[in-house]
Formats: sequence, C-alpha cells, structure tokens
Amino acid sequence: MKHATSYSANRRRFLVHSAAATASFATGFAAPSILRAAGGWGDLVGRFVYDGDPPERRVLPVDKDVAHCSQYDIRDESLIVGEDRGLKNVYVYCRDRRVDISPELQHAVREQVLLDNRYCIFVPHCLTVWHDRQELFIRNSEPVAENVAFSPLGDRPANLVLPPPPAEGATATWTFGRPQRNPFPVVCNYHPWEIAYILPLGHPYADISDQDGTFRIEKLPVGQREFQVWQERAGYLATPRWPRGRFVVDIQPGVNNLGVIRLDPSLFAQG
Repeated sequence: MKHATSYSANRRRFLVHSAAATASFATGFAAPSILRAAGGWGDLVGRFVYDGDPPERRVLPVDKDVAHCSQYDIRDESLIVGEDRGLKNVYVYCRDRRVDISPELQHAVREQVLLDNRYCIFVPHCLTVWHDRQELFIRNSEPVAENVAFSPLGDRPANLVLPPPPAEGATATWTFGRPQRNPFPVVCNYHPWEIAYILPLGHPYADISDQDGTFRIEKLPVGQREFQVWQERAGYLATPRWPRGRFVVDIQPGVNNLGVIRLDPSLFAQG
C-alpha cells in the first residue's frame, strides 16, 4: 500500500479521457482496457491529469519556531501538479466492506506505516493504513517539539506531543480500531501550517497517485468492485456517472487500465 483545506462540494465538469478507449469519459468511464493473464487477481491502474495550467503553490506563513522552520520552503500541499500536469495525492480505494485478499499481499504487508515530522511538515502528506494489520509509527525528526493530533470518525482521538530527538518520546505508535470511509486530517497544534491525511481501511486495496499522477492497486480479486476517488481540496471527485466520486469496475485477471483521467480545474476551486 502505498494545509488547511476546503471540502468544496463543487460537482462541476469532470472530464475524463481513456488512453485505451475511444469513448469520452465526460459522462463516465468506458470499460477499461485489459491485458489478460492467468489467475484470480488483477491490478487497477490509471493516471490523473490536471486539465489546465498548473497553479503556483502558495508559500505558507511560518510564525512558530521561526529560527528553525523558516529555513524550509514550506508551500501549500492541497493541490500538487507535476510538470507534466500529473496530479499528486489523489486517493483511489476499494469501497467493498468484504473483499478477498491476495495471499501475496497478506504475506508481504509491512507491520508499520511511517508518518514523519520532517522539514517542519508531515512526510508523507497522504498515507493509508491497513488498520487491523498495520500500526502507525510516528516520528519527530526535528530539533523542536512537534504535536500530532487527529480524530477519526467513531474511533479514539489522538493528541500526541513528541519532544525533539534523541528523547525517548520522540517516536510513538498508534493503532486504529476501525476503518474509515474517507481520509481524515492530521494536524500539528504547534505549527498550524502542518497537515497530513490518513485513511485506515480494512484491506490493502488503495493507492495514492504519485507526482506524475499515476496509481496502481495491485492484486484485486476478480469481479465487480466499487471504488472511491478523493482529493483533499475537491473532496469526492464526482462526475454525472460517478455520484460522490464512486465507480464500479469488473476487475479481470491482469492489468485493468483506466487510462488518462483528465480533471477539470473547476473541481479544485476554493470558495
């Protein structure tokens, strides 16, 4: 498995084009292209593209621990568009409550997922946790105290103070008691510009798009699966055929390719 923001309910145009199909995705996805292979598991892949001029990322005000944190170029992470217009940090995850899990994924799962306080921000900015198989490992790598606070829906909240290393309390672990339907924010009450997002799930079938906009959810069980797409500034990435950013794919063995998914800039407008 692989800053203060707006959860805009903007549901305007969401244009999508598949590199593997001639039909336009403006009214929903066409059937994904499939490279067939033997076996009962398939991968879901695609690439999110910001369909406009990449916006300049705003420099955030640094007004705490200025002597240390002002050395970093701290910018808004709520919308990161690469040079080739790939859109980073889009969550794609399976919504199914009950889903078979590949033995390979069960055997290869890491016990911990790292959330690091480094460069006076959270690294990574977005992450997922297989909540009943993984724990969150939180680390302060800075010479100043950090705070990690979050409140998952229906689960116990956290408000952790991490002193500078090498103090014993510079690291902490956390386990989640239940899966979530949406990513939730992690904040630092000492440094208000710091924010990250975590999505605990009951399975490993999720990914977050890279700098080039690509994502890959590996070894899904074949059959119809419902997926959710979410981005912190837009919230649910919806189309007329994707209510609340949800879509269904009949997963086949091999690679199920959604192609290039072009996202209209109006989806990310902040009110």
